[in-house]
Amino acid sequence: MSAQDPLVESSALVEPVETKPPTSVEPPSLVEPVETKPTPPAETLVKPLTATANLIRLLCIAVACAAAIFGVLSIGTFTAQIWHPSPGLAVAAWAASFGLPVTLGVCSRWASVRALRLIVAAEVFCFIAITGFWLLVRPDPLPAGADIPWAITFTGVPCVAVAIFARGRTAWAFTILACTLSGLVRFNTSAEANPALIGLADGLYSLLLVSIFVALTLAARRAAARVDDATLLTRQAEAERAAKVARRQERLSIDALVHDSVISTLLMAGLGRTAPAVVAEHASKTLWQLDALRSPPVQPVVLVSDLLRRLTRLTRQIAPDAVVRVDNAGTPSGVAPVERTVPSDAVAAILGAVGEALRNSVASAGPGPRRSAVRAVHRTVTVLSTSAGFQVTVSDDGVGFEPARVPPERLGISESIVGRMQRVPNGVANVRSHPGRGTDIVIAWVPERSSAVVEPVETRDPTRPPRTPVVEPTPTLVEPVETSPRDRRTAERQPETPPPAAAKSYSLSRALDLSTPLPRLILALFVLVHGVLAIIAIVPGRPLAEMAAAYLAIVFAAISLMRPLREPFPRSQIAIVLGLCGVGAVLMFIYLPPHSGVPFAHWHLGAITLILVVLAARGQIRAAWIGYAVLALSAVAWAVATGQSVGAGIELVVRHAGTLLAGTLFVVGLDRTEATLRVLTHDDIARARCDATTVAALDEREAELRRVNLLARPTLQMLAAPHVLTAPERAQCLLVEARLRDAIRGRALFVPQVTEAVTAARQRGVDVTVLDDSGDTPPDGLAALAHTVAEVLGTVQHGRVTVRVLPAGRPEIATLVIESGAQRILTVGPDGAVRTP
Repeated sequence: MSAQDPLVESSALVEPVETKPPTSVEPPSLVEPVETKPTPPAETLVKPLTATANLIRLLCIAVACAAAIFGVLSIGTFTAQIWHPSPGLAVAAWAASFGLPVTLGVCSRWASVRALRLIVAAEVFCFIAITGFWLLVRPDPLPAGADIPWAITFTGVPCVAVAIFARGRTAWAFTILACTLSGLVRFNTSAEANPALIGLADGLYSLLLVSIFVALTLAARRAAARVDDATLLTRQAEAERAAKVARRQERLSIDALVHDSVISTLLMAGLGRTAPAVVAEHASKTLWQLDALRSPPVQPVVLVSDLLRRLTRLTRQIAPDAVVRVDNAGTPSGVAPVERTVPSDAVAAILGAVGEALRNSVASAGPGPRRSAVRAVHRTVTVLSTSAGFQVTVSDDGVGFEPARVPPERLGISESIVGRMQRVPNGVANVRSHPGRGTDIVIAWVPERSSAVVEPVETRDPTRPPRTPVVEPTPTLVEPVETSPRDRRTAERQPETPPPAAAKSYSLSRALDLSTPLPRLILALFVLVHGVLAIIAIVPGRPLAEMAAAYLAIVFAAISLMRPLREPFPRSQIAIVLGLCGVGAVLMFIYLPPHSGVPFAHWHLGAITLILVVLAARGQIRAAWIGYAVLALSAVAWAVATGQSVGAGIELVVRHAGTLLAGTLFVVGLDRTEATLRVLTHDDIARARCDATTVAALDEREAELRRVNLLARPTLQMLAAPHVLTAPERAQCLLVEARLRDAIRGRALFVPQVTEAVTAARQRGVDVTVLDDSGDTPPDGLAALAHTVAEVLGTVQHGRVTVRVLPAGRPEIATLVIESGAQRILTVGPDGAVRTP
C-alpha cells in the first residue's frame, strides 16, 4: 500500500453503507426538498431553572420555616396578650401573621413569581395593619415582665420576604419602616419607667437583627445573578463550540462519502476503464447514499454476525483474493456463540474505512490480482469481536509506504480511514507501514466501559440444560502504535472537547463580602446598639469593669469575624471568635445578680447569637452551634448557681435558638441549592450543547448535500442509466470530479470567482490544485484573495498551478506555485497584493 490516490485506477464496487440499497433507483429531481428540522423535545422548550429561580424558592422556604419557628415560640405570649374584646379577630391576625409566610414557602414550588409577590404584599399589609392596630387601638402598657407584644417578634419575617423580590432600596426602606413601627409599639406597650428609651433600644436591636438577614438575602440574590450571567455566557460559548464541532464533523463525514463514492464513480466514468454496467451500479448506489443521509438509520444497532457478513461481502467485491479471518479467541470450544451488537454509526464507519483500506491496497500495494506480476500481494482481513469491542485489521505484504511522507492533500488515509473513525464515538484507527514491509491498518470500535457493548444475547439449543457461565477474556483492542507526523497533523485538526465548564461557586461564605461598606455599617450598628443596651442594663451598685470588659470582648469578637478571611476558614480565627464570646458571656454572668429587674439585662445573649449567625453564614455551622451549646450551658449553670431553676436558664436562651436556627436553615438550604444548581447548570449546558449540535449538524448536512447535489447529481443521474459514454461526457465527469475535490480540499476558495477561473484554466489544459490549510479560520481578506487568484489563473495557459491558503497567523495568506516554463512562487498578502519571494 502506498500514498498514491487509491481512486485513480479503482473499479471495485464500493459498499460503505450498512444497509442494502433498493434494487431499482428512481433518479430524484435536481431540486432537493428542503429538510425540515425536527421539533425540539418538550423539555427543551421549557426555560431552564436558573440560579435566581432556585434562590427565590429557597428563600421562600426559609421564610416559611422562620415564621413557623417564631410562630411556635410566640404561642405563649399570644395567649397571654390576646385581645379579649374580639378573640376571634386576634386569632385571625396571629394566623395571618404566620400563615402567610408559610403559604409563601408552600406555593414557591409551583406558583408564579407574580403570585408569590402578591402573597408578600399581603404579608406586608398584614404586618402594617397589626402594628397599626397596636399603636392606634391598643396603646396601653402591658403587664410588667410580659410587655413585649407578640406582633413584633416576627418583624424580620416580612422584611426578608420583601428583600426576596424587591430592589435593594425598597427592601431597606421597608426594613427601616418595620423596625420603626416595632420600636413605636414597644414604646407604647412598655411597662418600664423610661418607655421611650426602651422603644428606641428595641427598635435599634430589631433593625440590627433584621439587617443581618436582609443583607444575607440581598447578597445571595447578587450572587445568584452573577451565577446566572456566568452560566448564560458559558451556555452560549459551549453551544457555539459544540455547533462548530458538529459542523466540522458533519462536513468531514460528507467529504468522506463524496471522496469514497461520488468522486470514485466520476473517476471510473471519466477514465473510461470500467464497464458501463458497473459505473451505473456505482452511480445508483451513490445517489441512494446521498438520499439516505437525510434520515437516521432504521436500526440503532447491528448484530455482529450481520456485520461479519457485510465485511465478507465487501471484501469479496473489492479484493477477491483477500482472506477473511474471524479470530474469536475468547469463545471456548463447544460453547454456543455469544451474539453482540455494534452501533449503526460505528458499523457505517467501519465498513467505509475497511473499504477504503482495501481499495488502497488493491490500487497501490503492488501487483494486484488482475495484473501479471512476479509476486502476488497477499491480503488478509482479520476480525476480532469480544466484549471489549470490535476490531478489523486489513493487512498486506506489498510495497508499503512512509506515513510521514503522505501529502496533506491526500484524503484517503487521513479522512476516509483515520478521520472517519475519529468522528465516531469510541472509534479509533491506526496505520502502520514501512517501505518494503507491507501495511497494517487497524480499525476498531471500543464501547464505553459502563455499557459493555449492550448485554450479550446467548444463543443455545433450548433442549440443553443451562450451562455454567464462562468468563470471557477481553483482549486489548488496537495496541498503541507510533503515529506519523501526518497522523499527528490529522489529530491536531480534530477539535478537542474541553471538560464541562465548572459551575461557579455558589456558597454564601464566598458570596458574602464583609469588606464592603454595608457590613461595616451593620458592624457599627452592632457596636452602637449593644452599647446602648449595656448602658440600659447597668445594675446600680455593681462594678462596671466586668460589664465594660464583657462588652469589649463581644465587640472584638464581632470585629475579628468581619475581617477578611482565607478559604478554608482558619481554625485559629474560629477559636478567637468563640473564645472572645465565651469571655464576654462569663463576665456578664459574673456581673449580673440573680434578679436584677433592669431591662435588657441579658443583652449579651442576643449579641453573641448574632455573632454565631454570621459565623454560620461564613460556612462554620458546626462551630456556631458548638458556641451556642456552650452559651446555653453557661446560662443554665448561672441560673443554678444563683438559686434559680434549670428552666429559668433555658428560658433565657431558647428564644435566641430560633434566631440561630433560622440562620442555619438559610445557610444549609443555600448549600443544598448550590449542589442542585451545579447539576442543573451542567444539565442545562449539556442540553444546550446537544441542541446546538443537532441544529448545526442538520444545517451543515443540508448545505453540504445541496452543494454536492448541485455539482454532481445531474452527472450521477446520467451515469445511472447504463450506456457507453462519449468523450465530452467523460470530460464532464472529470471536471465535476475536480470541482468536488476543490470543494473538499480548497474550501475557503470555493467561491464562484475562483471556481470559474479554475474551470476555465482546466479547460485550457492547465492542471490546477486548490488547497486550504486555514482550517476553520479563513483569512480576512478572502474577497481580495479570490480576485487575485482568479487574475493569476487567467494568465496561465499551460502547465500546473497549486494554490494554497496558508494557516492563520502568518503575514501572507496564500501562495501560488506556477509551473509553466520556469517555476514561480507568488505570495498573497491580506490586501490581495502579489509578492515574489
